[in-house]
Amino acid sequence: MLNVCIPPSRMMLWSEVDGDLWRIPAGRMKRKKDHLVPLVPQALAILAKLRKRSRGSAYVFPAEHRTDRPMSENAVLYLLHRMGFKGRMTGHGFRSVASTWANEAGYGADAIERQLAHSPEDKTRAAYNRAEFMPERRAMLVAWADWLDAAEAGSVQGPV
Repeated sequence: MLNVCIPPSRMMLWSEVDGDLWRIPAGRMKRKKDHLVPLVPQALAILAKLRKRSRGSAYVFPAEHRTDRPMSENAVLYLLHRMGFKGRMTGHGFRSVASTWANEAGYGADAIERQLAHSPEDKTRAAYNRAEFMPERRAMLVAWADWLDAAEAGSVQGPV
C-alpha cells in the first residue's frame, strides 16, 4: 500500500514521517520539489509494526543484514518472483495498478497525477497550479487501502 506513491519507498526514512504525512524531500524527487504523501490508517498501522522491526535503523525498510542501508532494489522484485509473479509484475508496476484503479473509481486526474508526483503536461498550468489536492488524495488513499483490504479478504470484484 505504501508503494502507490514512490520515489522508492525502500528509501523512506523515519525522519520523513510527520504524523499522518510522509514528506519526501526535494532532493529525492525527479521534479526537485518536496512531495507530500498522506498516510492513511492502514499505512500508519503498518508503519507502527515496521518501527518495532527496524532495529533502530533510520530507514523504514532497512537491509536484511545492515541497518545503515535501505533494502536492496531487488528485494521486492525477488519477493514477487517467489510469489509466482515473475515476468508479470514489478514493484514499480503497483503504480500502474493504483493509477488504473483510481481512474476507474472516478478520482480526479489532477489528484491522481499529483499523488504519483507527476507534473501537469501543460507547462503553463504546471507553472500556476500549485494545488496539492490533499483532501481528495487522502480520500483516494483511504478508499485504495480499503479496496486492498477487501481484495485480500477475497470480497472485491472491480475497481470500486
